[in-house]
Amino acid sequence: MDFLAPFHPQIVHTPVALIITGAVFELIGRTIDLAWWRKAAFAMLILGTLGAGLAVLSGEPASERAEKGQGVPEQAVDVHEDLGKLTWWIAAAAVLARMLAGRLKVARGPAAGLALMLHLAAAVTVAMAAHRGGVLVYEHAAGVRLHGKPVLSGRPHRESHPEGREQRR
Repeated sequence: MDFLAPFHPQIVHTPVALIITGAVFELIGRTIDLAWWRKAAFAMLILGTLGAGLAVLSGEPASERAEKGQGVPEQAVDVHEDLGKLTWWIAAAAVLARMLAGRLKVARGPAAGLALMLHLAAAVTVAMAAHRGGVLVYEHAAGVRLHGKPVLSGRPHRESHPEGREQRR
């Protein structure tokens, strides 16, 4: 899926927005006991999970470009990548648990509780992955291009601006 790599920065915002907002909707729906909020939360969870899958697929080739073409540290990329994959798996499990809860009669409560816990866990992991992605961009220049050419990682940003230079002794 190399053709998706340039779109990774745009794709990743789908799971971030939908999984987190869906978790908020789920909590509101449970608090005020309105089915509409919970149905909307489930729709957001499904779309966010699909978006997480696309983010992982687009992130694989994007990570190769960042590591090999820009010198971004492999460990920093791997942590972000692992969190993205973990988010995808947890979100998929939340979707399955929610579907199961809808079909069960006897154990509906525990299955719905499990679905909620998984949805909240997916919201936390997607937020962590988003933060790590931001670190890749803003501290390591991953995916950043200047005049059409990739910016090489390794130079601290404060050195590129005169007002941010450190005093040397």
